[in-house]
Amino acid sequence: MARPIALIAGATGLIGRRLIEHLRQHGRWDVIGLCRRPAGGAGHGFIAVDLCDAGDCRTKLAALNNVTHIFYAARYDHPEGVAEPNEINADMLRNLVAAVEPAAPELNHVHVVHGTKYYGHHLGPIAVPARENGPRAPGANFYFMQEDYLREHQRGKRWTYTTSRPHTFCDLNWNEPRSVALLVAVYAAIQMELGLPLVYPGTAKSFAVATQYTALPLLARAITWMATEPRCANQTYNIVNGDAPRWSDLWPRFAAHFGVRAGAPQPMRLADYMSDKDRVWQAVVRKHGLRQTALQSIVLWPYADHVFRPEWDVFSDMSKARADGFTDAIDSAKMFLETFDFLRSEKIVP
Repeated sequence: MARPIALIAGATGLIGRRLIEHLRQHGRWDVIGLCRRPAGGAGHGFIAVDLCDAGDCRTKLAALNNVTHIFYAARYDHPEGVAEPNEINADMLRNLVAAVEPAAPELNHVHVVHGTKYYGHHLGPIAVPARENGPRAPGANFYFMQEDYLREHQRGKRWTYTTSRPHTFCDLNWNEPRSVALLVAVYAAIQMELGLPLVYPGTAKSFAVATQYTALPLLARAITWMATEPRCANQTYNIVNGDAPRWSDLWPRFAAHFGVRAGAPQPMRLADYMSDKDRVWQAVVRKHGLRQTALQSIVLWPYADHVFRPEWDVFSDMSKARADGFTDAIDSAKMFLETFDFLRSEKIVP
C-alpha cells in the first residue's frame, strides 16, 4: 500500500508543527507543509502559498497529484481583540480544496481544526457538557461556514471529512505568546521578584468555575485517528484532555511550584499590570541567567485577560470520541507542571 501523503495548511503554526512532528514520528506518512512564510524560505517539505489568493493556490498546488490527506490548521492572522474575518477564513479553506482536489485523484480525507467557540463559550454561559450535536452559537462564525462548505462539497465524493473542537491549547513550547502555561509562569516570576503573592487576576466567580484544556500532542493523535478511522467519516469530535479543573484547584499548585504564596482573586487586566514591568522582568532574566526576552513580546498579555474572564463553566463531553475508539486522556494539572518544568529547562523562567 502506498504511503499516505499529508498536506498540512498552517504548517508553521502551533498545531501544524505538532501535527507534522507526530506524523513524521509515526513513520508511515510523507508530509508537505503549507504556510505563507516558511522559515528559511520554501523547500525542505514546505511550500510558500497565500491561501487567501485562489490564483496563488492553483499555481503552487496544482502539481500535488499524490496528496491523500489535507489537514487544515490555518487561520487568517489578526490582532488579539479584533473580530476574525469570517469570509476570509472560509475562502482560505475553499481555495485550498479547490486547488488540490482536481489534481489529487487519491484524496481520501480532509480534516479541519475548529474549536469550542462553535458553542459560544466566549459569548456567555453555555449548556455543559458541550456536545457535538448541540446548537451553534448565535451570530456569525467561520467555523459554521467551513463546516457547511465541507458538508455540501463532499456529497457524492470518494473522500470524507472530519472537524475537531479543542479548547485552550497547551504545549511544550516557549515561542508562542498565546500560551496559558507560559503566561502563568512569567507572571509567577514577576511576582516572585517583587516579593508578592501569585494573585489570581480574575473574579472570585471565575476562580470557581470549571474549565478545560487541550494538550497539542493529544490533539495531533486525535486528528490522525479521525483521518484514518472509518467510523469517523464526516463527523465532528470534541477533543480535550478529558478533565475540567477549576482555577481554584490549580492556582495553589501553580504557586507552590514556583515557590510563591497563592493569592486570592483580585480582578485586574494583566495587560495593564505588565505594562511597566519590563524592568522587573529584565532583572529576573539577569539574576537567573535566562534567555534574553522582552516581557511585552514573550506573552500576549491581552490574551491572558481573555483566559481568566469567563464566569461560567466550560467543559466538553468526550463520550462520542470514546465510543468511536479514541480513549486518550491527560491530567491537566500534571500537564501544566510538566510544562513549567520544560520552560525552566529551556531557561525561559526561573
